[in-house]
Amino acid sequence: MCGRFETTGKYKWAEIHAALSTYAPVTSPPLNLQPDSDVRPTTMQATARLESDGWVVEKMRWGLVPYWRNGQPLKDTEKGKGDGFKLTTFNARSETCAGTSTFREAFAKRRCIVPASAWFEWTGDKGSKVKHRFTRADGDLLWFAGVWDHVITPDAGEFGSFTIITGPSNGWLGDYHSRAPVILDREDWGTWLDPSADARDLFAAVRPERFVLA
Repeated sequence: MCGRFETTGKYKWAEIHAALSTYAPVTSPPLNLQPDSDVRPTTMQATARLESDGWVVEKMRWGLVPYWRNGQPLKDTEKGKGDGFKLTTFNARSETCAGTSTFREAFAKRRCIVPASAWFEWTGDKGSKVKHRFTRADGDLLWFAGVWDHVITPDAGEFGSFTIITGPSNGWLGDYHSRAPVILDREDWGTWLDPSADARDLFAAVRPERFVLA
């Protein structure tokens, strides 16, 4: 899974802009990106998606809120009322996201990539868990496969949100967790960002040799 990640080191606007520009023009103005060694769900994070004239880089809420929540509150309007959004949506399973009501339309129409410098997993028993940090072996940025959506709520207003796709882990990564984020190389971007393309090979290609504990 991927419940925490990091935005430090090469996670700078210049680096992100340069990487994206090797594929298509970046049409968005620069974002103010602050380093964060402990990125958590529900925070606003940078995402990149392809539009007709190039990349749109935009901060969105980590934890997808589906379009069918339009007009409904993000948080309970009163304590205990239960009308807020309660689903845990910071990850979507590659095996099922195309068919679930929460992610189905986003998967079919709204794909994105999410830059990061590292992600984390924990092992051990409660109270004595050990935190493990994973980065690319070549020191480059990570690019998570994501899907995004857009809603207007009465309390939080209008905003975009995203989830990170995860798949079964593989190789030595499986010693730390049974699942891992789907991480794309630059040559994978075209396939992932084309909703008509078959992404199953990307989901299967964990390629654990790309990563190291750091």
